[in-house]
Amino acid sequence: MALSVFFSLFALVNIAIAAEPPSNLPHATPGVFTAQGSSIVDADIDDVWRVLTNFSSYPDWNPFVRSQVVTNEFYIPLDDQTPQENLGLIINTQIPPLPAPVNASTPANLLNAHTTFERIHHLDLENYRIAWGLAGVPDSIIGGDRWSALSSFVDDDGKTKTFYESREIYIGFLASTLNEAFGAQAEALKVIFDK
Repeated sequence: MALSVFFSLFALVNIAIAAEPPSNLPHATPGVFTAQGSSIVDADIDDVWRVLTNFSSYPDWNPFVRSQVVTNEFYIPLDDQTPQENLGLIINTQIPPLPAPVNASTPANLLNAHTTFERIHHLDLENYRIAWGLAGVPDSIIGGDRWSALSSFVDDDGKTKTFYESREIYIGFLASTLNEAFGAQAEALKVIFDK
């Protein structure tokens, strides 16, 4: 019994203490291009999740996604902006991203503004994961599946931090234009909590 308890505690310690943050993203599917960004955020995972899934706050901090609106299946914005599976998204981006930091008053660069219509296909509150994919665009032009995930880990100084990671696997001939934008969003999320 004592040996069993020891190995259980040993396993928990090994999971909780990591020199490198553990990935919480699902296995990647093949594509033409993978855009990704990550950052280590010095904040509680629940606080970071609230910011990440509060799409209405994106204009206040996000240099890449300037707005992200939850919609019904006909892409009509909903009063309740809480993300849920099978709801739509209207996402306005800047590619390349605006220089950080940004706020809601930061003007868009109209030459770099893009709007996409997407569908939320995965929301896992328990494991801090959300995913959506492009809708209505032929995959030969661009298709994508975006995942964002959080995980807690203990750094080398014994402090619990949150690892944010986002990945979108693209197919189509426009796929390679987005990598810079993902990194900008990852850094901007971190900066919110560095103040």
